[in-house]
Amino acid sequence: MPSLFRMLDLHEAVERERQHPGERLFVSDYNGGHPFVADYLGPLAHTPPYLLGDVTRYSAIDEDRALRAKIARLHSAYDEVEYGPEQVIPAGGASSLLGTFCTWLQLSGVRRVHYLPPVYYKFAYFFRKFGIEPVRVSELHARQEGFAPELPEERTVLLLTDPLWYAGQPVPAGVIERIGEWQRATGSLVFVDGTFQYLRWDGSRREESAALPADLTVRLVCPTKYLSIHGYRCAHLLVPERLREPLADLHVNLHGDVTVADRLFAHRAADLMLDGEGNRRLVEHIRANHRRLLRSGALRDRAPVDTGYFLFARVAAPAARLLALDERHFELTGHEGFVRINLLNEAALDGLTAPGGPAAPAG
Repeated sequence: MPSLFRMLDLHEAVERERQHPGERLFVSDYNGGHPFVADYLGPLAHTPPYLLGDVTRYSAIDEDRALRAKIARLHSAYDEVEYGPEQVIPAGGASSLLGTFCTWLQLSGVRRVHYLPPVYYKFAYFFRKFGIEPVRVSELHARQEGFAPELPEERTVLLLTDPLWYAGQPVPAGVIERIGEWQRATGSLVFVDGTFQYLRWDGSRREESAALPADLTVRLVCPTKYLSIHGYRCAHLLVPERLREPLADLHVNLHGDVTVADRLFAHRAADLMLDGEGNRRLVEHIRANHRRLLRSGALRDRAPVDTGYFLFARVAAPAARLLALDERHFELTGHEGFVRINLLNEAALDGLTAPGGPAAPAG
């Protein structure tokens, strides 16, 4: 069984316990909070959506050319690469776009894809359901010493995640450059899962994956992640022009339209990122929580972190008291005892920094 499918089984086991929590503290929790939610939402925080939009009509987000133009303008400004509305597919959550892309692969007759580890476990879910074989091109992750992917000479589809979200580490620019050269040589399509992009701790805005050839690259971006407001469902694809209509058509037929609230949030998120400050306060808050955790003595070791709100670290608390995603959940070796920690989850931070750590489980 491919290691990607073993990873899926591990994730599903964690999901079962998460949905029926016992006494263990889920330090890898997907959910978190911050003090800027109302500010980031603006009118959405205090005004019912029906007063802000027409709730008697279907909210056809892909037909919203103003939104597509706004998203294109945002990425042109941030990534210093020219984008146009004809390259944008706005949608609900990132999972729906992952499902659409995998369905498109299956309908296109693709039965084998290559990937740089790690990829999100939902890829494994769809590949298992659709009978698509995932082929790993490296035993190491892009930030590990000795990383040397064996990129195939054939034309294929390559998946990569940037940043490596579990540890908050972007894929190095040199790796992106090499993949771009390989794309041009083979004509291969690259899918970049950029769900946690635009959260760089150093304040820089440009994402290196924007340098990949636009006519051979699909990028997934998720505003609900870079604002950490997950209750709204908002993500979009940046795609080659030739793929926009077939992927957009498939997506709307699979998932239908979004809610008025989600469409309004998509506009609000783009406006925020274009206003100059962007999500700077959120990033500063994440870094402050990181410093709090370091000062507490709750960690025995940690991996470097440069972006996002997850930290990969070995904690002082006994493993039996934690529900956590460890190296096995990311197809990783060499980091025994390390777990993913959500730096925006107050329950996790409080439990880890409390004297003696999380309470022992009953029994």
